[in-house]
Amino acid sequence: MVDFVVLWVDGDDPAWREEFLKARQKAGRDADGAVIRYRDWATLRYWFRGVERFAPWVRKIHFITWGHLPDWLDTSHPKLHIVRHEEYLPEAYRPTFNSNTLELNLHRIEGLAEQFVLFNDDTFLTSACAESDFFRRGLPCDMARLSPVQASSVGHTIYNNLRLINALHPRKSLNRHLLKWLSPRYGVGPLLKTLSLMPWSFFPGFYDHHLPQPYLKSQFHSAWERWGEELDRSCHNTLRELTDLSHWLIRYDGLCRGEFSPRNFRDSRLMNLDDQGLASACCAVSEGRYRLLCLNDSECVGDFERSKAQLQTAFEALLPERSSYEIK
Repeated sequence: MVDFVVLWVDGDDPAWREEFLKARQKAGRDADGAVIRYRDWATLRYWFRGVERFAPWVRKIHFITWGHLPDWLDTSHPKLHIVRHEEYLPEAYRPTFNSNTLELNLHRIEGLAEQFVLFNDDTFLTSACAESDFFRRGLPCDMARLSPVQASSVGHTIYNNLRLINALHPRKSLNRHLLKWLSPRYGVGPLLKTLSLMPWSFFPGFYDHHLPQPYLKSQFHSAWERWGEELDRSCHNTLRELTDLSHWLIRYDGLCRGEFSPRNFRDSRLMNLDDQGLASACCAVSEGRYRLLCLNDSECVGDFERSKAQLQTAFEALLPERSSYEIK
């Protein structure tokens, strides 16, 4: 029994935008500093079509929203659970425009299954998936690979996670689950990268795949028992801050504890929606080349409306039929 959780924001909603800009102005942020992260590529209906076609075994979809809903979404669908922020977030954390806060509190969703997969609205199923792609023997499927932290817009959050991980788990704890960390499922390249970092006395970082992430709800409960004060402090951040923690902390903890089943990601890909990568991304979508696909937005898009139309055309080629989640 596996649930899917997906977070969605309508950046064009005037009421949401007003509250969002108020929060940014209060924090002294540039009012236009995050517009790109919330622009709509109009691909959400294809997320639902992909789930229905490629993962019909899913028990329930928990759709997290600030309050707005797509006008085409059938909210009465028996597999669909609409979850507004106020229905699961503690009052002290609201309002929030921080996705880290939304994700760190997923265990509070009423009726959420023990086994669930976290999606962002830019991650899609584009080929047939089985439950065993996400869970085997009751554990999340994942790749345990050491990797130095790269410079990025979320690097500070990763370091915050690592500080807590290294304070709790000595690097030698990896040895207790060595067969999982050195699984032949990963392939030669990932294994060599992990082996090259094994002499380090602490965890220098983990490979982050930026794809749908399977979790156990109990892992979130355990994390809040273990790091309640730190998580609470992070969740009070209305906007993303340098002090944020993220759900990757819970993933890293599971990897260190051996609470995962090894898998590789040769069937998955992260692709950028910039002028250089858009054509390749559209081909990958229309051909259903990967099971799991992350389509990462970019500032380097010259003509957004034209690019959006190209991507929609690609999705229509793969998923032309309405799903039962769409109002007829």
